[in-house]
Amino acid sequence: MAGIYGDVLGSAMSMETRAHDVLDALGSRAASSASAICLWDPIQRRHVGVANRDYPDQVMEHFNSWFVDNDPLFDAMRVHGLGALRWRDFPDYREGYSVNKVFRPAGFDEGLSARLVTADGTYVGTIHVNCDDPRYPSDADVAEINALRAQMAEQLDFSVRPRMVAELVAPQAQAWAVDDRGRVHLLRRGDTTTEELAPGVIGDLARTFRTAAAFAVDGLRFHDGTSWLHVRRIGTSPRFRGDSLGAVLLVTRAALPLGITARELDALTLAVCGLTNTQIAAHLFISARTAGHHLESVSAKMGAPNRAACASQAVALGLLSAHVLRGLGGRRSLAV
Repeated sequence: MAGIYGDVLGSAMSMETRAHDVLDALGSRAASSASAICLWDPIQRRHVGVANRDYPDQVMEHFNSWFVDNDPLFDAMRVHGLGALRWRDFPDYREGYSVNKVFRPAGFDEGLSARLVTADGTYVGTIHVNCDDPRYPSDADVAEINALRAQMAEQLDFSVRPRMVAELVAPQAQAWAVDDRGRVHLLRRGDTTTEELAPGVIGDLARTFRTAAAFAVDGLRFHDGTSWLHVRRIGTSPRFRGDSLGAVLLVTRAALPLGITARELDALTLAVCGLTNTQIAAHLFISARTAGHHLESVSAKMGAPNRAACASQAVALGLLSAHVLRGLGGRRSLAV
């Protein structure tokens, strides 16, 4: 990837900054009165405007709603895999809703849109360019934008960098992008996992992490009816306004370590949450003596000298039961 666009897209700047810089670079080489990049967010399953040069709010709202759902120009690009299309490239487009109800009232008399699609066919978003002069965008402008589309798609893909992190940190893990509401998007299946885990399970796990977020818990255990899952969470920072990505969850199938049993994991999780032996017993429907025995056993297996050290190691190793934490409903504070 070479040239001015390659320099911008390959930079270490934020996604939003890179998108704005691409529009600035494009504006110096192709005629436009306004331009924007709208990315597809696969978690929210909607478009989000990440860069806007001079479009009024109502046009941006149109691009991200009615236009992608109903506009015949966008549908033609989607169905036929076409490149950039101008109004004049599409029969009777000037008679339609977008031109007469949105674009012309905003002062535009010609325009184009181009879908951004990666080499493997992943739809990333759309770039829009509008002009107040019907002579533009010109054929040369269309060629410029078509040459840019592939570069933009590869570098502005919502999922590409989270997927790269997952491949680097845990190539064997199934990786999911999640938001704080439990909405999810599969990033990769992983090197050792053949089946896709249930999105509902992943969403529940994402919400469970949120319950314990203030206590830096980044690992949980969950039995999905087949085997134990080790779930790790990597938090993320917003890359642009409206970014839904809250974290990447890395999921592997792995037995509980150190010979710890499922019941010991339950008791350990409750102890980490600050419950006494009596409270643990009531929660698990066992005697306080049995609860104490579970904790003594797990402490010995972990080589922990006391209850506090045991709790600290449990958090560090991700030895917390997602099922138990979800049952508590955030009513307890982690005792670490």
